[in-house]
Amino acid sequence: MTANTDRLALGGRVAGSRVVLAVYLAVLGVAGAMGALLGYVNPEGMNPSLFFVVDLPASPLGMATFGVVTVGVGLGVLLLAVRYVSRYDESRIE
Repeated sequence: MTANTDRLALGGRVAGSRVVLAVYLAVLGVAGAMGALLGYVNPEGMNPSLFFVVDLPASPLGMATFGVVTVGVGLGVLLLAVRYVSRYDESRIE
């Protein structure tokens, strides 16, 4: 048997930042789909507003926009904070 050296090692194909980005985009997709579903069902009393400034309609598009922007900004800020703090980690693997 010979070793197959044409392929990259698993660590070279799947980097940590790529996995985090893929999970982030998947979560945004779920947030958009759930927002559209809630907008389609349209329960009473839903008045979405982005950051208490921009009023959105309680339609599927408005609710999907609300979900994607709210979750995207919330998780985005946390991910940027983790990325910033990880620069100062002395035991990280290069």
